Amino acid sequence: MTHYTNFGAEARKIMLQKNIKLVDVAKELGVSVPYVSEILKGTRAGEKQKPRIAKMLGMENEAIL
Repeated sequence: MTHYTNFGAEARKIMLQKNIKLVDVAKELGVSVPYVSEILKGTRAGEKQKPRIAKMLGMENEAIL
């Protein structure tokens, strides 16, 4: 089973609701799918990408922290 950070779990929930795939997020950001996955799992910090992911998904700012 995949373990996500709080940010990652919230992002995945929104992605499922809106039928957005990891490949869609990666393409929008111009990064690889594994990189996006690692950000959501917390194995990569993704400091520059997290705010972009949050904005893309319409997440509240508190979810980033």
